[in-house]
Amino acid sequence: MPVAAQLDSAALRVKYGSPLNRETFHMPAGFDLVVDYGTNNQVCKLGVPALMPTNEQVSNAAEMKQRMYSFLAELVPYSMRGKELNQGAMVMGIMSTLFVEYEHVTVVETRDDNQPCGNNTITVTFKNGNCQKADR
Repeated sequence: MPVAAQLDSAALRVKYGSPLNRETFHMPAGFDLVVDYGTNNQVCKLGVPALMPTNEQVSNAAEMKQRMYSFLAELVPYSMRGKELNQGAMVMGIMSTLFVEYEHVTVVETRDDNQPCGNNTITVTFKNGNCQKADR
């Protein structure tokens, strides 16, 4: 019986080039913080769920969202973000995106109304030159 086809890291690198420099941190609060690094090993992008997990019997989405934004404010303080330049929203059917652009970072919240507590995410993207080169 033939051996099943198998991909490995070397085959993928030949086909697509070097992978992203990415780490996933499992936070004590019960969610994953996904971090992409640039060529200089500085953070280029942070990704978290839009709602902070909770053990409470009755969950309050607005409170869970505020807790996640508080976590991000501690991780990437407003002094690091720089001056707020722009904010807005885009709605495409059940999908929506809210964004706030600062001098040094952009914060984007993506929502899917079909999954109000599901796969909604917040991404913080840094604007430094090394990050722009690392993006594909």
